[in-house]
Amino acid sequence: MTNGAIHGEPGTEVRPKQDGTVTASGDEAYVIVKNLWPDARPSWSDVTSAGIFRVEPNGRFDLHYHDCDEYWLIFAGRARVTVGSGTYEVEPGDIVCAPTGTEHDVVGVFETLEGFWFEAATPEGGRVGHLHRTPEAAEGHDVPLISEG
Repeated sequence: MTNGAIHGEPGTEVRPKQDGTVTASGDEAYVIVKNLWPDARPSWSDVTSAGIFRVEPNGRFDLHYHDCDEYWLIFAGRARVTVGSGTYEVEPGDIVCAPTGTEHDVVGVFETLEGFWFEAATPEGGRVGHLHRTPEAAEGHDVPLISEG
């Protein structure tokens, strides 16, 4: 428990018992979680996935797209990203919006990038996860440190 909020995974602590332990089942297990996935979310939610990501200098990332819209809410660091044919520099407070089917990537960082990703509903028959147009994109790439100056 942190600042009164309980963080857990499905089936973990959401309601304290007399001995201090807590467990839950069903939707109660998904009240406060670290990530959402199609097989780990409340029954009423249509979110495909959500969670926190981190890209460090010389880390790895991949050019990819989704069968749903994806948003990155940047809360730390600075980076150069691509969305479709555009290249952008992002910083805390920016929201990167990648429409369904649009390739996007982190191509370089000025410092470690941290953000929250949110994938909207995937339509029936849609695929979940990072999708790639080429085998090379699926392999990913090193993310270089961009020096200023």
